[in-house]
Amino acid sequence: GNNPISWKLRRFFSSNEKHLPAISDPEIESAFKDLLAASWNELPDSLVAEAKKAVSKATDDNAGQEALKNVFRAAEACEEFSGTLVTLRMALDDLCGLTGENVGPLPGYIEDAVKASYNRYMTYLESFGPEENYLRKKVETELGTKMIHLKMRCSGIGSEWGKISLIGTSGISGSYVELRA
Repeated sequence: GNNPISWKLRRFFSSNEKHLPAISDPEIESAFKDLLAASWNELPDSLVAEAKKAVSKATDDNAGQEALKNVFRAAEACEEFSGTLVTLRMALDDLCGLTGENVGPLPGYIEDAVKASYNRYMTYLESFGPEENYLRKKVETELGTKMIHLKMRCSGIGSEWGKISLIGTSGISGSYVELRA
């Protein structure tokens, strides 16, 4: 622990980076952290109620309330977009068959839907500012898996799909999985 050599070998991760916004109201902070910890595939009603209550309460912590609003909006958007991506993946599965016995060219409407989903996903990620890096990472984690599921079911898609990653956003830089992505 206190050995000078071990101090030199330690790696400090993001030591000068501010990860989460400062929130002084405990109720807002609790709702904020609960939202970030939850899966955004299907938000529990109790969590939605907690967030709505904290967003609408009278407080002096306007910055914290705004941060909670942003996370809540992102969670609702991800929940809705997740449903769209799962539906699209299921349509691809139906076309290909359970074991891939019906693999063939995609119908135009499915190809257009896959391209549109990619464009919307990337546009949404680019909308986050540098101070919202924590929120961008959460969105990438929540939606990136579903985007990769689409990518795995389509051949001949553009090289731009290589920008979609999961592990690269978690801070495990250089891992085998990230290199494979």
